[in-house]
Amino acid sequence: MRFEFSRELSPLELIGELIGSGWRMEDGGHISYLVESDMTDWVRRPLGVERLVLNEMEEARQSHGACAVILSWKETGAGGSFLMFSSGRELFLDPRVDTVFRQDADGYVDFEWYLAKAIPVLNRLGLIGYTISDLPA
Repeated sequence: MRFEFSRELSPLELIGELIGSGWRMEDGGHISYLVESDMTDWVRRPLGVERLVLNEMEEARQSHGACAVILSWKETGAGGSFLMFSSGRELFLDPRVDTVFRQDADGYVDFEWYLAKAIPVLNRLGLIGYTISDLPA
């Protein structure tokens, strides 16, 4: 899923708002995020250092253009990786963490489930559009 915004957003603002709406920086009892320029080595930190992670993400976004974090919805464990680029005007969500699939079509992601949890907060941040594509699992 690709979300576009009318203005530049920092990880602190964007991810911070998502956290305030029910998303959690939680991936199997840790915080998992990407800040290295090659975007291949996930960093794992203990829970409770969210502010530190958001600051590292902003530094990465400004220095080499991208950062990502795994967020899950409340206690469900379902979520995905949320990726931001240097412009701060785009957010990509790859919903491949305990993915919620449609019950009426095997192997297809239930994008409505994810949108219902993301759109209200993203709309308040200046969402101007989104696109979705999927291939069956």
